[in-house]
Amino acid sequence: MYQVVNQKKKFKNVEFSEEIYGFPMASSKKVFTIGKYQVKNIVIINTKLAHPLISKKVSKEYQKLVTTLMELLTSDDDTGESFREALNRIEKFRQEIKNKYRHFLKQKELEEMAKQLKIFQREANMRFIELQNAYYENTLQQGKGK
Repeated sequence: MYQVVNQKKKFKNVEFSEEIYGFPMASSKKVFTIGKYQVKNIVIINTKLAHPLISKKVSKEYQKLVTTLMELLTSDDDTGESFREALNRIEKFRQEIKNKYRHFLKQKELEEMAKQLKIFQREANMRFIELQNAYYENTLQQGKGK
């Protein structure tokens, strides 16, 4: 059940029979003040209102992910842990977008992010496989040397 506030500041309970996707608004105090009322949970269900907020939030998260991925992929890690970490972060970001924000973002935005993430994923996979092959060849050579 949802409460809807109109401009006359009357509260009305509304029940929806179908599943509704909404964007919960965040606040540092966890309370919004509307007029003289304090509201704890605000969920935006209008996609036109939610799109700019979500787009901004997702782009910030995406930029953080890209910088982290660049650091992980350019690190000198002999164990391959950084490549696994990069792959895990890419998958976590994809799942978060799919589950939380897909309904509010435009298809073009989703495709653009997915294309760039596939490039990062391919690079991390390639480097991880190269590292595994080098390790495997090294162990074979050490085994033959005995």
